[in-house]
Formats: sequence, structure tokens, C-alpha cells
Amino acid sequence: MFFVGVGSAEAAAEFAANLNIDPALCFGDEGGAAGDVLNLKKGAGTMWNPPAVSTMMDRNDEESLKALGEAYKTAADKIGFQKLAPKEIKDTLRQGGTFVFRGDKLLLEHYDEKVGDNASIEDILACVGK
Repeated sequence: MFFVGVGSAEAAAEFAANLNIDPALCFGDEGGAAGDVLNLKKGAGTMWNPPAVSTMMDRNDEESLKALGEAYKTAADKIGFQKLAPKEIKDTLRQGGTFVFRGDKLLLEHYDEKVGDNASIEDILACVGK
């Protein structure tokens, strides 16, 4: 499993450290080249999605949201917000996706249309368990 996010390699390493993930599995897509190749959605129009935000809030309890917020704050405090955020502010307007492969076989392909429109954990776990 690999994690790719907007921002620098340094930000990806800090993400890994704060969530106890092997840093060799975390990558920064500074400049958005990987997002462009994957044709991930981007732009201000993708940012506002009240129904998806409500769904996201429903599937996360207060404790998990606090833990995520604390991990982000710790990372920002440790390396500074300027190093944690992408250099180009437009890169923060990129949506993500979830892609599960076994070797070169694609098992799950999900493109986030807007904020909070993530693949369901059940779908991800079903693919991993195959």
C-alpha cells in the first residue's frame, strides 16, 4: 500500500511519522504531476460538497477527527505550515482518488469528485481481502 498526497516529500515523511506509517510508503506529489496523469479533479469548484462532508462526519467519530487534527497540527508545528502545504496554493485544490492494485491488475478505481467524496472503507477492505 502506498500513500500519495499533495505537497513535498518532507511533508509526506512528516505525515508518515505522525501516523506511524512506514515513510517508504508515503510520497508527495509536489506540482501535481501524478494527479494530472491520473486525471484527478481539481479547481475551486471541487471544494464545496455539503452532502459528502456530512457523510464524512457521520463515518468519523469525534475522537478520530481530533486525532487527525492533532496529527496535522503536530506536523505543522514541527516542520512549519509553509513546508507542510504545497508550494503552489492551487495544488491544495486537488481532489484525490483511491486505486487498489494487485500487481498490475486494477481492483478498485475511485475518483473523488469533491471534498469528502472518498471511496468507502468497505470497498477498499473488500479489495485488499481478495
